Amino acid sequence: MDQNKLKIYQEMLKKGLAEQPRIEEIVEQVLRNELKNIFLVGCGGSLACMYPCKYILETNSQLPVYIYNAGEFNTIRPVQFNQNSLLVLSSYSGKTPETVAAANYAGAIGATTIGFTGEGDSPLGQAVDYVFTNQAETGVTASKIVLLYQIVFNLIKRTDNFQQYDQIMAALATLPESLVQIKQQVEERARQFAKDYQDQQFFMILGAGPCWGETYSYATCILEEMQWIPAQPVHAGEFFHGSFEIVRDDTNIIIFKGEDKSRPVTERAETFSKKYSQRVTVIDTKDYELPGVPAELRGYMSPLVLSAVMDLFSHYLATARNHPLSTRKYMGKVDY
Repeated sequence: MDQNKLKIYQEMLKKGLAEQPRIEEIVEQVLRNELKNIFLVGCGGSLACMYPCKYILETNSQLPVYIYNAGEFNTIRPVQFNQNSLLVLSSYSGKTPETVAAANYAGAIGATTIGFTGEGDSPLGQAVDYVFTNQAETGVTASKIVLLYQIVFNLIKRTDNFQQYDQIMAALATLPESLVQIKQQVEERARQFAKDYQDQQFFMILGAGPCWGETYSYATCILEEMQWIPAQPVHAGEFFHGSFEIVRDDTNIIIFKGEDKSRPVTERAETFSKKYSQRVTVIDTKDYELPGVPAELRGYMSPLVLSAVMDLFSHYLATARNHPLSTRKYMGKVDY
């Protein structure tokens, strides 16, 4: 394991946590605009990392929350979106055309915007009211989730009298060390997975609740985009309404199992998968220690645990296949 990358990963998390005072100031300013709803907008992995925020808001807040692919958001222009909306956008390059267009549209109608991007002077960074930067070769997704969590939990603290805000902030502060330890713990399993599955041609990835974003992202952004392996993200609850019909004894299934309220949904899919396939890999966040995180709060941390674990799986799979995660055929290469 590259110790330098581990250090960068840890520092990115710490950098995100250090933004808490600024985030609290921004949230205070946002709420002066009589906030009515929240829109989470992006594309690909930059959209997927927002799904845990949707879960948090829907289970703790009266604030309506909507999540959109940026291209669709621009095309349909939801009628609920107005000057009293908060639009949260993400694009690592800061140049994703549809995401930048969404920010510009929001600015034109007077909605408040918060953006996440690698560089603050990118088109997205210049288009939003408040920008957070997180350029690094590793740890970008985890640091972004940490920032998003601080924003969302501070919002519901102020709007819904959320009583566990301080406990959540204290729990987040333990993650830089805990997630690095998890990466070290999972290294041998990741190596073995890569050895066993490097020649496979199709995967089905299952998950639910706050883990759905990681489910979608791993199938489409890692296996398909970065490894050119066909993969199907399937919501664990929807598994029994179509996708389970293609399961055979050699179907490669990866199940992301969190510790949130949706866990029984995923367990049902796991039981079926193990009965009919011999190639089921379960990543259960319950298997990993998170010192300093109370049991009742672990479900919120499941996406971060999954991200840490699957970073190693991705690295070793790419190495075993001699297909770097940076290789692209179309993205950034041709017009589209």
